[in-house]
Amino acid sequence: MSQENVEVVRRIFEAFNRGDIEGRIELADTPPEFEFVPSGALIPDLASVQRGPEAFRRVVETFWAEFDDPRIELHELIDAGDQVFTSSTLRGRGKHSGVETSWDPLSVWTVRNGRLVRWLGFTDRAAALEAAGLSE
Repeated sequence: MSQENVEVVRRIFEAFNRGDIEGRIELADTPPEFEFVPSGALIPDLASVQRGPEAFRRVVETFWAEFDDPRIELHELIDAGDQVFTSSTLRGRGKHSGVETSWDPLSVWTVRNGRLVRWLGFTDRAAALEAAGLSE
């Protein structure tokens, strides 16, 4: 099952890069108990825990609302059973500032029965790996 979980997460990244917001949301197929837990306020509107399927939509749409043509370069996808660790670089140009920006988010995605149930955001690699049950 874990390779299937990796593929679910990979397809979510691919849909993001196509600008396919609806496709990304459908791929996630988030259940009512879905939660997004950020670590650090990269975008103030997403600084707190977001819950439910509408939360996934809000997180995805926020990036497209703030940046022109945001893109994610996926560096790592590590299978950790029900969890998938990812490291990536997100790039975009601020719609209001025109400034080109990038950051390197780390995430732990929990997938159960082919459905995304939790998305943890990190800025610290060791903490992200630990949350996934992995180590350096």
